[in-house]
Amino acid sequence: MSRLFIIVLIGVTGFFMSCRKTDSSELERLLETKEDLSVEEAKDVAINYTDSARLKATIKAPVMIRYPNIEEAYTEMPKGVYAEFYDPYGNIDSRLSAAYGVNYEHKKLIKLTDSVRVYNRKGEELRSEELFWDQEAKKIYTNTFVRIIRDGETLRGDGFESNETFTRYKILRPAGPVAVKENVEEYEEAK
Repeated sequence: MSRLFIIVLIGVTGFFMSCRKTDSSELERLLETKEDLSVEEAKDVAINYTDSARLKATIKAPVMIRYPNIEEAYTEMPKGVYAEFYDPYGNIDSRLSAAYGVNYEHKKLIKLTDSVRVYNRKGEELRSEELFWDQEAKKIYTNTFVRIIRDGETLRGDGFESNETFTRYKILRPAGPVAVKENVEEYEEAK
């Protein structure tokens, strides 16, 4: 009987020790990730980007949620984002809006999704469901379907690249009809 008691005691002790190891390792993991759980939230945010004391862009969002203490810190704009880009004289060069945005701080990359719209000073409009703004390279781009509405015509295609003010751009894989000028002289005059 004492032999059976010792075997049961060893089994019960081993069971509780294994549970204790699991619980302590789980607790250690939670303590290590405690910093990852911190967030910063702000409402009705307006951010001005400047370069050499010149206003380059203004970004506005009803809500911004920043996750600063993780390996790849980012700021989420879950209720939409609106931006205006300015020329060297302080005039609006282009405007941008989207229903959702994420700013990857270290990469200096903003990803916009859902009802993305970009307007330039020529009155042209870009529509897409996804767009990236590379702040380092000063360009906007996507690999998804785009529509550009200009002068009563609509250009379509998959993929798009532009400078960040949407004044010089190209559609990477154009599709559909495109109006072509009759002669080179008309084209040169239109420039």
